Amino acid sequence: MDASLKQIKFILQDILNHFDWRAEQVLLHQTQYIKLSELNTVRKVINDVSTLDLFDDAINYLKSSVIFTSSTDQMNIQLSEGQIIISNLNQLKILLTNFLNLLIKTVPNEDESSVNIKLPPVNDFDELSKVSRDIHVGLSQVIFNDEIGGQSKIVSVENGSIWINVFLGAKALSVIASVVWSASVIFKKIQEGRMMEQQIRALKIKNDSLEEILRAQKAEIDLMIQAEAEHIESEHFTNNVPENIERIKKSISTFAELISKGAEVHPSLVASESISNLFPDPKKFLGLESKIKKLKPSSDT
Repeated sequence: MDASLKQIKFILQDILNHFDWRAEQVLLHQTQYIKLSELNTVRKVINDVSTLDLFDDAINYLKSSVIFTSSTDQMNIQLSEGQIIISNLNQLKILLTNFLNLLIKTVPNEDESSVNIKLPPVNDFDELSKVSRDIHVGLSQVIFNDEIGGQSKIVSVENGSIWINVFLGAKALSVIASVVWSASVIFKKIQEGRMMEQQIRALKIKNDSLEEILRAQKAEIDLMIQAEAEHIESEHFTNNVPENIERIKKSISTFAELISKGAEVHPSLVASESISNLFPDPKKFLGLESKIKKLKPSSDT
């Protein structure tokens, strides 16, 4: 899982709230066993931790142990094996608790009016500078004005896959959510165009015909960007400043390009469901639709 430290902190808090089990010694046929209960919860916790790539030794042992050979919620396990399993469960819980405490002390909390931006892969400072500039342009074009009153204050940066938490302000947040949604719609359309282009090239269509199709695709995308920008302007702006449309178009195009390179924009981990729903899910681009209301076909009376 390619998770930020904030995501890991958020997930671990939930995991540790549920990570518990019951163990007792029982005598069956003159043989001592350990009766382990709440195993359904234990298995789910272990699988969840496994996706975080944390503490592999303890996780791998537990996943290969007898508790994963059944789906029952309780098991009677031979005494020696049961003691080792309990020892590994206790060790894992201690490791997770200590790691969470470290994250709580070192990873800053997020504001609901912030976004988490995952940068596309960069190889050097030149590429990092360009991506940072593109993000700045994509944000500032639509939120740096008196009506929106937005900010773009970097709160934290994480390494590995580079994640930046940026505070925007409440009103600016909804604007950027709309821009990112529209940019994702445009990116989806661009991807569809690229697939069509590959299919056409495979059919060995004449270059003149291919160029005409590509020009038509670009014109369609330009019209879509214009429509998306006008929709966002009507939803979020009331001053009717002509420059707003061009600024929004620039932001949509910029974020569409960033998304094509692998960037992602997410709401804050502490955002309410109503705010989270304003942002597109990067894993569900195929089903993404524009928020522009489509005209219903008139029915004959």
